[in-house]
Amino acid sequence: MMITGGAGFIGSHLADALVGAGEHVVVLDNLSRGSRSNIPPLAELEEVDLAEDDLEPILARSRPDVVVHCAARASVARSMSLPLDDYRANQLAAFRLAQACARLDMAHLILLSSAGVYGNAERPAKETDLPAPANYYGIHKWAAERYFELSGVPSTSLRLANVYGPRQRSDGEGGAVAIFLQRILAGEQVVLYGGGEQTRDYVYVSDVVDAILAVIHHRLLGVWNVGSGRETPIRAIVDALVAATGRPANVRLEPRQPGDVARSSLDSSRLIATGHWQPRIPLDEGIRRIVAAFTAPAQTERPEPGT
Repeated sequence: MMITGGAGFIGSHLADALVGAGEHVVVLDNLSRGSRSNIPPLAELEEVDLAEDDLEPILARSRPDVVVHCAARASVARSMSLPLDDYRANQLAAFRLAQACARLDMAHLILLSSAGVYGNAERPAKETDLPAPANYYGIHKWAAERYFELSGVPSTSLRLANVYGPRQRSDGEGGAVAIFLQRILAGEQVVLYGGGEQTRDYVYVSDVVDAILAVIHHRLLGVWNVGSGRETPIRAIVDALVAATGRPANVRLEPRQPGDVARSSLDSSRLIATGHWQPRIPLDEGIRRIVAAFTAPAQTERPEPGT
């Protein structure tokens, strides 16, 4: 198995699960955003820049049966302010990987895409809905899906809701849960753009890993949504973190940012109907787990998916 971005948030949790199942795992990562310490000791690391380096020799050496493309820059705001950087990380890297895998006749490519391809959703989005991304991040993720499809390699695109959990970055490019929690614990201001009335679908990282494993083991090709199906206002996340930590939040309200959407949630009933996956971690339990990970990291070493 090969995981791009395996030193990052979702990728490292997937690497843990695969190594724990006895798989040989090769991680491709340039370590610009990920951490070497996130990679399980039994996994092999190749330091590589997907947008620049020659990928074929690495793929040819490893000959993985499955390549899971987790590497990304997950920031809508950054995509709007630095669209070419986002293009390089989320579109060009995917194109080069897909082309290299096609030339080597790889068996299965899996892309971690995003609910952002749908844009603003008045109801939980279905896989059959026409994408209408409202920002460059969503555009580049949608383009990455098409690159995988057009490569000729059997491929899967998982459109993920807002993923959260341990190891998520809290420096402005992670998700809202990690950012808000870090700032609450540090006594710093929590900025709510648009008053925090926007709704999002939050899915815990172990549920995402379980979805990837289901795709691998049952060879589910095409496009699949992965989310909880539940809309939660962003401001409610702050309230939940305040309750879980016992710390107050110093909230500052700001206008909505360019590219932000008012509503986003996913209908994952198609994946659930396979009988191979369902979301298992409710939001309150996920909040408890991430607070425990941030406040007592020594007690939350390498959590297993779904536990």
